[in-house]
Order: sequence, then structure tokens, then C-alpha cells
Amino acid sequence: MKKIFFYALSAVFFYSCVMPEKKNKDLSFKVKGSFKECAGDTVFLKHVKEDGLEFIDSALVSEDGGFEIKGRISSKDFYVLHFNNPEKAITIIPDTCEDIVIKSDDKNYDKHYTVENSPESEKVCQIIAELTKMQEVTDTLGRTFRRSVSDKHLAEIKFHLDSVYAENYKVLRQESEKFLAENKTSLAQIVCLSQYITPKTPLFDPEKDFAVYKNVHENLTEYYPDNYHTRKLGSYIERQKLSFSGEKPLQGHIVEGMTAPEIALPNIKGDTIKLSKFKGKYILVDFWASWSEVSQKRSDKIAALYKKHRSNKFTVFQVALESSHSKWQSAMYTQKIVWTSVSDLKVWNSKAAQDYGVKSLPASFLIYPDFTVHEINYPIEKLDSKLTELIGQPKKK
Repeated sequence: MKKIFFYALSAVFFYSCVMPEKKNKDLSFKVKGSFKECAGDTVFLKHVKEDGLEFIDSALVSEDGGFEIKGRISSKDFYVLHFNNPEKAITIIPDTCEDIVIKSDDKNYDKHYTVENSPESEKVCQIIAELTKMQEVTDTLGRTFRRSVSDKHLAEIKFHLDSVYAENYKVLRQESEKFLAENKTSLAQIVCLSQYITPKTPLFDPEKDFAVYKNVHENLTEYYPDNYHTRKLGSYIERQKLSFSGEKPLQGHIVEGMTAPEIALPNIKGDTIKLSKFKGKYILVDFWASWSEVSQKRSDKIAALYKKHRSNKFTVFQVALESSHSKWQSAMYTQKIVWTSVSDLKVWNSKAAQDYGVKSLPASFLIYPDFTVHEINYPIEKLDSKLTELIGQPKKK
């Protein structure tokens, strides 16, 4: 379940005391627990962040299994609760000003537990409970098969076991699809999408269910565009897309030969730079993001192109799909980006991304001197020879 998850909003309180979406104000929360199997252990609360797990609070578990720990949040996000064994972690999504109550009397407390007073955490619990049922059925079927390997009726036994597995898989799949359809504003979609029946058997196959992955990412981008796990899922989708044979990330709205839509956005200093400023040159409009592994890998190749052809009527105009000015600035420095880079810090909701129909990365457009669009998503490896064909060999200094 954690392959994608670890790879993965407030200000006004309604009477339900649930955190509203798309707001920003720190919210204190408490987790009160009762885990009888963990008496005497230390319980830890950690925030799942881009650079790993951030320690938030810890407490000793009393002899009767009780504990209380505290935290603060400014927006919905993933936290984990674990005891002395960090491998047996419980995922929660604090979203309430009420005390979150978590209980378990089972030694497998990470699979058999209850949650109250946190709707998002309750959804995660629901997903884990259904997945656990399927895993327990799978384990039972496996044991039955191993006991029957010498039975003369093995073929019939296997057919029956396969039928039981298929029926249970069908139920889990249907319930999970229903969950995704009914919870489009929930971060718990990531947990649902990331279910593994066995370590090598995902419930949603990244290739066969690519449309499901994309749909979840689009939902999360609408409600949580700045969330690390939303961006991580987007990066994962990019890698999957590029791994499909013959798959090319096409963009909408823009067709070759049309006049390039104007882009007028601030650079890192806050000065508005217009794309039309470079009219008369060949302009590579490249959509990029500091959080995108695809973008990072392309930066060196774009740098080589820019260095070679910049003195010969060629430039790069980069649109950064960012939410953080500091991360954008840091990435520009570490990736040695010296060409024009602009951003309105709205990620996928950037006006430039919408005007150019950009919904995935990589995305690039070669603008000709007459300000028309050509070579949409042209392979970066072939742009060198294409530019040489269009504008000749670079001028010697």
C-alpha cells in the first residue's frame, strides 16, 4: 500500500468542527488512543513530508494502553502514528478541532483499529479494513493450496480457490471504485489508489488503470494543488506515461501553425516578462516544475541547447508550475537555470498552462520567429539537429 504513498484546510470552523477546504490557519489537534497490546511502549506522531517523516510528538503508553499526543496543522495532510515498531504504522489525516480517538485491542493494531472524530482518518480506516479482509482471504487461500499440493483433486481445489479469490477481488475493487467516485475531495483517495493485496499485487494496476490514476490526480490537483502527495502522484504518473511504449504526452488546445498565445508572468524578481518580447527568435516554451523528475532530467539537455544556440536567434522561455517561490528559486540555482523563467505560482492552474492546454509534463512548444507554434512536444534529444536545420550552425564567438 505504501509504494506510492511513501515513494505517497481551515480558518473558519463550521458547527461540525471539520476543517473546510482551501483555507489557511493553524489548527491544534489531539490524538487520544487506547492500544492495550502496546502498553509500556512509546507512541510517536510524525508528519509525512517531502524530505521524510518529521517528528511531531511522542508519549509513553500507560499500563491500560492509553496515551495522548498533540500536533498542529495548517492544511489537511498525512501523518503516521506508530509505536516501538515503525513498520506497523497507522495513517491519519487530521481534519478536525475535536480530539481524534483511535482504539485497538488487536496485536495487529495497524490493520484492526477504529477512529472517531476525524472524517478523513475514518475514511483511511475504512479502506484499510476492507483491504485487510481481502488480504486475510488471500492468506487463507494460500495456506489451503499449500496443504493440497499432493491431493489428487488439486486441479478442482485450485479452481475453487481461484473462484473465491476472484469474487473477493471483485468486491474489493467495486468498493474501492465506489469510494473514489464518492470521495473526490478526499486525500484518502491516495490510500485507496495505493492498495496492495500482496507485495506484488496492486489493486489498481498503474498501466491497466492509468485513467484511474489520472482521474485521482486531477481531483487532488483541484483541491490540494500544493500538497506534496498530489505532486508526487503527478510525478509518478509522468514516469508511467513515459514508460508506455509509443505513449506521447499530447497537449490540448494548441495545434501547429497557430499563433502562440501570449504569456505574461513574473520572473523570480517579480518583473513581468512577456513571451512576445522574444518575437523574431525561435523560442522553446518549456513547461517545467522543480517537483517533477522529468523536468529535472530535461534541464541539462535544455541547458546544452541554450548554450549552443542562444547566439543564433534561439532562446528558452520556461513556465514554472510552482506553488512556492523559495522552492522555485532554489531549483533554478541548483539546476543552473539561466534562461527566462516565469511563474504565477498556481501550479496546474497557471493561466499559461491553461492557455496552452498543459495537463502533464514534459510539455514544450517551439515558437517560430513569426510567433507561430510548431514542434509540439518534440523530443528534446532531436531539437539540436532541428534547430541547426532551421537556423544553421551556431555562430562562432
